[in-house]
Amino acid sequence: MTDAAETRARSALAVLPGVALAAAIGGAALVVKRFVPVRFALPDVLVALFIGAVVINSPVARWLGLGPRDRGRNRYGRGLDFVGKTVLRASVVLMGLRIEAHFFAPGELVAVAIAIGTALPTTYFLTHALAVPLRVPRRLADLVAAGTMICGASAVNAVAPVIGARRQEQGVALATIFLFSAVALVVFRFVAGAAGLTAHQGGLWSGLAVNDLASAVAVGAQMGPGGAEMAAVSKSARVLMLAPILVLFSLSRGAPAERGALGRTVLGHVPGFVIGFLALTLARAAGDAVFGDSPAWRGLIAVDRHVVAFATVMVSAGIGIHLELPGLLAAGARAVVLGATAASVMSGLTLTLMVLGARGSQPGLVATSVAALAGSFVLFQVARRARLAASVPGEVTRRRRAAAGLPATLTGSGAYHDHSPSGEFPAS
Repeated sequence: MTDAAETRARSALAVLPGVALAAAIGGAALVVKRFVPVRFALPDVLVALFIGAVVINSPVARWLGLGPRDRGRNRYGRGLDFVGKTVLRASVVLMGLRIEAHFFAPGELVAVAIAIGTALPTTYFLTHALAVPLRVPRRLADLVAAGTMICGASAVNAVAPVIGARRQEQGVALATIFLFSAVALVVFRFVAGAAGLTAHQGGLWSGLAVNDLASAVAVGAQMGPGGAEMAAVSKSARVLMLAPILVLFSLSRGAPAERGALGRTVLGHVPGFVIGFLALTLARAAGDAVFGDSPAWRGLIAVDRHVVAFATVMVSAGIGIHLELPGLLAAGARAVVLGATAASVMSGLTLTLMVLGARGSQPGLVATSVAALAGSFVLFQVARRARLAASVPGEVTRRRRAAAGLPATLTGSGAYHDHSPSGEFPAS
């Protein structure tokens, strides 16, 4: 056996314990689901989430050797990462084969487009507007806003180096984002039911509002048949916004790159699983047109459905194993308030727009969108001026010199001297 083959074999063996654990919890969830009374109608993904959370927060974790806070250093860490990334993305790609053209109503597509174009900037503006009275640093506000607007931890980790965020700020943002993903896993299904959304509409809303991809798909699956697929559709549209968002963050920091570098930034952040999802969506449309109801084609669709269903349960089990209570409570109070506001704006606004779209109220969609964008932008400008006014004179001087095209004052070490209180991390 060559060295390369031995390395691949060791890597495969390293992921087996974590994959087996997630699969075992997923399988247990499917068994438990059979004994849950029908009147409770608990989705299997939610059962898997609860079992995983019980495992990590109980003595069972110590018995398995799955101690809190050290998954990356035990035998399950690599496998759980594999489930949370590779299995999740593969399941999203395979979901493309389950998307049928009749799933979409024209009003829903319009509502999704307006929701993305409205909710992302509104969430950014309001997050930064509230960050000023809360005295949350601008960098941390950027991370919380990005994670809430786009795709949770992936967006936080992508934006952090662009804005020069500190590791402490990055950690607090990740804890805050994951906290509200956990909240969505528990409450979104009931909110969607109260709002009168169908399974497909609830799935679209899940993809539009839930922070990270895994949680969005898991929440969508709770909505009913087709919910997970619709969540993948709308979530993929949000994920595609990561590339332009990174470019905008880079430009807003006063360090624009060359045009070619910007192009590479955009292309480099178009996820492969989104491309695969779109490719299989087109393949489904072509297959339905060519093969119709042939047994082989329908059999392939059925196999795809079962594979995706079990993969989704495994991913949900992996999420549950990450729901350690100490970690969820680790975020600072101010960051939690900021994250709650961002999550509430994102979920509330997208829900309102989805309900208006479902009712065919195009004037209501446009009016709500314009009001949200205008109102949040005004608050953002007021807060920005308040932050600037609160800056010490040295910071004001630096901004004025930069606006005039003059060099900023340098310290003896050659670095810019930043007196801005926004650069300090507040105690919570």
